[in-house]
Amino acid sequence: MYRFLFHRCRTSYIYNRVEIQYAFTTTKSLYHNYVDFIREIIQNMGILQPTSNEIMKDIDLTNKTCLITGANSGIGQEMTRCLSSKNCTVIMACRNTYAADIVARTVCKRTDRLKVYEINLSSLSSVKKCSDEILRDIPKLDIVILNAAVFGLPWTLTEDSFETTFQVNYLSHAYLLMNIEKILAPDARVIIVSSDSHRYVNWPFFHKLSPTKEMVSLPKHEYTSIKAYNISKLCGIFFMHYLGYRWLNTGKLVFCANPGTFVKTRLCTNWWPYETLYNIMKPFSKTISQAASTPLYCAVAPELNGMTDQYYKNLQRCDESELAQDLHLSFRFYDLTRELLLEQAISRDSVTVLEEKAEEYPQQAKETIDDSTLVANYSG
Repeated sequence: MYRFLFHRCRTSYIYNRVEIQYAFTTTKSLYHNYVDFIREIIQNMGILQPTSNEIMKDIDLTNKTCLITGANSGIGQEMTRCLSSKNCTVIMACRNTYAADIVARTVCKRTDRLKVYEINLSSLSSVKKCSDEILRDIPKLDIVILNAAVFGLPWTLTEDSFETTFQVNYLSHAYLLMNIEKILAPDARVIIVSSDSHRYVNWPFFHKLSPTKEMVSLPKHEYTSIKAYNISKLCGIFFMHYLGYRWLNTGKLVFCANPGTFVKTRLCTNWWPYETLYNIMKPFSKTISQAASTPLYCAVAPELNGMTDQYYKNLQRCDESELAQDLHLSFRFYDLTRELLLEQAISRDSVTVLEEKAEEYPQQAKETIDDSTLVANYSG
C-alpha cells in the first residue's frame, strides 16, 4: 500500500516537473518568437533607421547641383537642408515660392546655395515654364529628386483634363524630367520618391496589354483617393524601369526610394483617417530626418555607383510588386505617357522634345535589350 502511494506520488512529481519544464520551454520559445516579431516590425518600419545627418556625414557635394520638387516642406525640406549644408546648390521647385524663401532663410540658412523656382504640378504649362527657366539658368544637374506629391484629395480634374493626383504625382514629374534631361550630368542620379502602396494595384490581363488614360487618370465613378495615389506611385516605378533601360551604359542612374509609411508630413493633411492612424502609430513612426535618409542615400551613396533601376526601402534594396516588375508594361506606360503629353500640345517646342525622345528610344532599346531579357522580365 505504502509502496503504491510512494510510486504514485513520485510519478505525479515527475509528470508535473516535465509539464512545468515543457511549459517553461514553450513560454521561452513564444517569448523569443515575440521578440523576433517585434524586431521585424521595427526593422520594416525603419524606426531605428539612421537619420539624414548620419547619411550625409562624410559627403562633400561641392560643385554639385540638385533639383528637388516640393522642397519647401516635409521630407523635401529636410533633403534641401542636408544637401545645402554639404555645399550642394539646390534648385527648389515649389508651388509656394514664398514658403520656399522662408525655408531658405530660416531653416537652411544658405540662401547663397538655394535657388527657388515656381512650379505648379497641376499645370503642364507651369511645368514647361519652370523647365525653360531652369534650362536657361542652370548648366547641369547632378541630382534630381522628384519628391512632391498630393494625397487624400476629392476627385478633381486639372486644367489639362487629368485627374489631379495622377498629374501631380506622376505625369508632370515625367514631363519635367523629359524637358531637363539634356542638362543632366553624365553621372547624374534621378530619385523618384515612391511608396509601398504601389503593391495594392492589380489590373486584369487585358488592361496590361493596352494601358489607357482611364486606367491611370481615374474617372469620377472609379475614384478613391487611395486608389489614385497607389496608381500614381506604380507609374513612377514604371518610369524608373524605362529610364533604367534608356540610360543603360550611359552613366546616368535612376532609383525609386520609399521614405516610409507613417511619417508626419503635410502629404495627408487632406485625409483625416490617416491623421487618426498616425496618432495611433506615432510610437512606431519615423521622424522626418529618418524618412529623408533613404532618398538621400540613393542620391549620394558612393556604393551605389554603377547600380541603377532599383527600389530602396529603409536603406536596403527590395523588390517591387510583381506587377511593377513587368518590363513590357513599363515600356507601354512610357508610350502612354508620351501620348497623353502630346495630346495637350502645350507648345510646338514641347511637342518637338517629346517626338525626339520617341525617335531615340527604339534604337537604344534594340542595341541594349535582347529578347531573352524582355521575356524573362515579362509577367503578363
